[in-house]
Parts: sequence; C-alpha cells; structure tokens
Amino acid sequence: RLKRDELIGRPRTRKELNLRLDSRARSGDLVLRTFGAEIGYADRPLFTAPDLVLVRGEVAALIGPNGAGKSTFIKTIVGEMPPLAGEVRPGAAVHIGYFAQAHEALNPSNSILDEIMAAKPMGLGEARSYLGQFFFEGDDVFRAISTLSGGERGRVALAKLALSGANFLILDEPTNHLDIASQEALQNVLAAFAGTILLVSHDRYLIDALATQLWILRDGQLTVFKGSYAEYTAARDAARAQQALQREAMRAEKPANGRASTKKHGLNPYQLEGRIAAVEAQIHQLETELARVSAELEAASRCGDLQQVQILGESYQQLDADLQTAMEDWALLVE
Repeated sequence: RLKRDELIGRPRTRKELNLRLDSRARSGDLVLRTFGAEIGYADRPLFTAPDLVLVRGEVAALIGPNGAGKSTFIKTIVGEMPPLAGEVRPGAAVHIGYFAQAHEALNPSNSILDEIMAAKPMGLGEARSYLGQFFFEGDDVFRAISTLSGGERGRVALAKLALSGANFLILDEPTNHLDIASQEALQNVLAAFAGTILLVSHDRYLIDALATQLWILRDGQLTVFKGSYAEYTAARDAARAQQALQREAMRAEKPANGRASTKKHGLNPYQLEGRIAAVEAQIHQLETELARVSAELEAASRCGDLQQVQILGESYQQLDADLQTAMEDWALLVE
C-alpha cells in the first residue's frame, strides 16, 4: 500500500507544525480493560464490547461506519458517560489525553491565548512563543475560539494535548481539517510516542502506519484483530475470495440438502434460490462500489484534496461494513 508521503508530492515551502508529545510518567503495563461493558444510551443500546485488554505501548484503531458507536465508546472510556452495564477500567498510573472530534473541551468564549494559559501556567511571552509553533502568531493569539475554523480549532486542541503530559492518548479523528503538512507531522509524532494510543479515524493511511491492533465495530458487535491494518485487509480479502469461490461452486452444483435448507430458512426452493441470487447481486454491486471508492480515494490523496479524502474514507468504511454483512447473509442462506 502506498503511504501518504508517496501519494502526495508537495513542495515543503511552509513552516512545519512543531509538535512534541511527552509523557510525564510511565503507566502500568495494563492501560485499559473492559469487563462485559454495554455501550450506548438507556433508550438505545449500541453494542456490548468483548473483554478488552490494551497494553502499554500498543496502538488500537477503532474503526467502523458512522453511527456505529465509536465516539460513544470513546466518551465512555474517558468517563464522560457511564457504561449501561459492566465496567471500563483504566490501569494504574494512566493519565489520559483526549482529543475530541468536535473539540468540545475548548471554551468558545476564551481567546486562543487564554485557552493555552489555562491548560498550563506560563508567562505571556512563553505562551505566545509556544503558540507560534502551531502557526498562531501576532494578534491571532487573541482571537476567540468561537471564531476559529475547524483546522484552527484542531491545532489549538493539539497544542493543549501536547501540554497534558498524558501517557494514554485517545484521539477521535485527529487529522480532520488539518493540512497535509500538519497531518504528516502528527503521524510522525504519534509514531514516536512512547505511551499508548486509542485512535478513531477514517484515515486508512494513518491507521496503517500506526495500528498494532484493530477494534472493528459493525452491526452492534465489536471484534478485535491483532495485527496491522495491512494484515487485516489481506486476511479479509482472502476470506472474501474464498467466499466468492464458494458462490461459484453453489451456482455450478445445486446442494444435495437443498430441501432441508429451505425448510430451515422458512422458504420454498424457488424463494431460497431467488433470495440467494439477490444477495449475490448485492455483493457484486458492493464489491464494484468498493473498488471505485478505493481508486477515488487514492486519486484524492495524490491531489491533496483533504475534504474528499475524509468523505471517501467514510464511504469506504461504510461500504466495507455493508459488504461484510451481505457476505454473512449469503453464508447463512447456503448453510
């Protein structure tokens, strides 16, 4: 897979984001554990997590389509909302640094300067010099948070995160609205971070560069894959290729136990055959769409179109989840 720096050939003519993430203290070996945790709202449970264990130094990427419950799970982990059942337990000496997708932790009535000086006591000159590392210079530091663009708020949030001294970073879409230079700087800093990271992102290049395990959230279920994103996609594609061979075999030879299968599914033979054909057509359409979106995503990355990369990344994850669901439907029909 091409990495971002291979996809985007840009002249490095502007100042780079000067970001450092240093932990004040080392955490215990077990950074996060969950025990029978049910996540969601009283009137709308979203999923029950398996018993998860995150060890110091690991990077877990939480992936899945929009609306699956990723941000809700993150808010539960950081203590903004309780689990409906079970327990979410940070480990010993864990200090969380949380980067929220909507930057809710920023006070909209504060100036940029006030926000930073509230995060860590420092003199005016030191604070202004520090903000200059995040491209806020001159009178810009007096602008109210409420007047900032999404990218500017993201840089303020990163500046606060760097002051936190956290050893467990929880990042919800950290590259949203950042320019290419800032995205690359953030990726490099996260790769060198000595602590633990839980990452929510539609940026598959960032996930591929950092993740040591994946938490895959789809259709009310969370599954864990131990390995990189490249290893996950290779295993997934191999499984899909095997299922495609099975579908071809099914078309070539009608199963001997067809009568039993139709009884189990409550369908007559003609209904079952029609249902299988419909699901296979859906699978073919989704595979075609997924290939198209993947090609468009790489093209958008080459052009440095950040907005399209984000939109297409979300579409890719949604199509991928829909395809997996269709594959599972087909497997149940042909049992």
